Amino acid sequence: MLAAFVAVVAALPGLRFPFLSDDWALIEAVSTGLTHATPYGDFRPLYMSTLWLEYLFFGLTPFFYHLTNILLIASTAALVVILIRLYTGDTPLAALSGVLYALHPYHVENTAWISARSDPLYAVFYLGAAVAHHRWLANGSRGLPLATMLLFQAALFSKETALTLPAFLTLMGLLQQFRGLRLRSWMRSYLLLWIQLGLHFLLRFLALGGAGRTLADGSVGTWAKNGLAYAAAALIPAPTEVLTASPAFWGIVATVISGLMILLAFIRNGRIPPPAVGATIAFAILLGPSVVGLQERYILLPSAASALILASLIRSLRGHIRAIISTGLIVFWLFMLQIHWGNWRQAAEASDLLIADLTELSRRPEIQEIVVANMPFQVRGGSVAGDLRAALALRGERPVNVRAACYVSYATADTDVLNGPLEHSIDREPSFTEVRLRIPIETYSRVIGPTPPPGERFLETSIAWLRFEDEGRIRIQIKPGPEDQRIAVVWSGGRLQPLF
Repeated sequence: MLAAFVAVVAALPGLRFPFLSDDWALIEAVSTGLTHATPYGDFRPLYMSTLWLEYLFFGLTPFFYHLTNILLIASTAALVVILIRLYTGDTPLAALSGVLYALHPYHVENTAWISARSDPLYAVFYLGAAVAHHRWLANGSRGLPLATMLLFQAALFSKETALTLPAFLTLMGLLQQFRGLRLRSWMRSYLLLWIQLGLHFLLRFLALGGAGRTLADGSVGTWAKNGLAYAAAALIPAPTEVLTASPAFWGIVATVISGLMILLAFIRNGRIPPPAVGATIAFAILLGPSVVGLQERYILLPSAASALILASLIRSLRGHIRAIISTGLIVFWLFMLQIHWGNWRQAAEASDLLIADLTELSRRPEIQEIVVANMPFQVRGGSVAGDLRAALALRGERPVNVRAACYVSYATADTDVLNGPLEHSIDREPSFTEVRLRIPIETYSRVIGPTPPPGERFLETSIAWLRFEDEGRIRIQIKPGPEDQRIAVVWSGGRLQPLF
């Protein structure tokens, strides 16, 4: 209950947030009825069902959607305590792990952004399946682990990342007192779950009519780099944009701090705490599928293992050293928590202003398409861009197409990336309108896309010509639409300004 309470308090600011980015497309997808797939090619019927039920009962009131996310994260914090207590038999260790888990600043993304619900949703069923499996083994492993299998399937129906459960439970079986299981019991305990996993992905292939989204386009080097970033973030949860801006620095700091804690624990006890060793392997297993990308929400379940590592090391230290390290860690995390919430607040403010301006533009009866020259993709790392046509339609406005000539990540909601004053950065010609940008390449600020082929500086799309120059300068020439049905706008000073 303590861990759940801390998780709720840490997540309370999320109740005031609006719909953001992908939220609009997901809600539009369920507004006409229940569906098994997301608009992005993911097979997540249970995840979509929760959104469908909320739309059915609460319509477009984001408070209740965020409340669901908060309750799910609180449930994961409680289940972390229950599971660690079952595995270690150490209630104070489990309680400390749960509180650290609840305070991790990366969980902000899972409460500020409704679309990130898939992570806490699958985590609840994943942890529940692990609890059920442990109790089934402790009770003699008679029959089949039906509760485990049902909860595992619910986790898979929430997010594909749950595929690590058979490997995780196999590891726990090797570490716990169940090493003496007979072959038949091992087959019922673990082989059935591997078979169930294979059948699920066969069902997924049939339901999607293909492989769907796999997110496996990166290189091994990129995956390794992401894994190291997650490992550093488990201790030093700076925003990912800050981590990736100085990866060597943050990696060295995290290594020095964790190495010092391990050394102090070894000096006092003559060994590294066994729960920390087992949790390190578990962290690697839980993190496995998430290294395909670097998103703060992906660490929600792996951070349960990293919380156990930290709690084990802290408890193995002596009095004053323990107090100093634990207090310093919690104070630093609370500071980071405020930074993460501040960043997402700026994204929420930009989203509200963007949709308000698009709403006003969509009310002009002659307009059929709105082109944003420099669409805010992110603001301060928080997601803003999405299916904005869906946003207009759900709000009862005309579903005008909203397109972007270029996507930009902004450092603040009112950052202006025009190459000079507004009147000097725009040229209006009969056949096009040119917008000149200068986007600083720094933390939170960069071009997201589109980008030209390697070695090229020029790119043509269906709505614009783009020329990429040195020092982050971009020239965007937006093509006029047929019969003046297209309006072009530029994001400047935190608002949309018409071009033609």
